[in-house]
Formats: sequence, C-alpha cells, structure tokens
Amino acid sequence: MQGGGGQQGGDGGRGRMGGRGGGPGDYCVCPSCGARVPHQRGFPCYQRYCPKCGTKMTR
Repeated sequence: MQGGGGQQGGDGGRGRMGGRGGGPGDYCVCPSCGARVPHQRGFPCYQRYCPKCGTKMTR
C-alpha cells in the first residue's frame, strides 16, 4: 500500500525558511567585525558594505 504524496520529513524540500531561502529574518553579516544588518530581498549581501568597518558583507 502506498501513502499519499507530499514531503515527509528531512531537509530536502523547498519549504519556507529552509536552507538559504532568503526568508524574513535573514541578515547580512560582516566577516570581519561580526556586525549584522537585515537582508533586503533583491539586494545581495555581497553588494553591501559593513556600516562599522566597510568590509563587504556575506549572508
């Protein structure tokens, strides 16, 4: 007997907030000083500069 469709546990799905999906609450982080700023959709973190030290930020 087969069960119904759908995702069954694990992290393989593409659900909300899964992996690096860029959902609300994500931040850009400075690899140099650790400062965090809210990530803006459509504006990659690597294009932002840290407001404290000027280093390019990461996700």
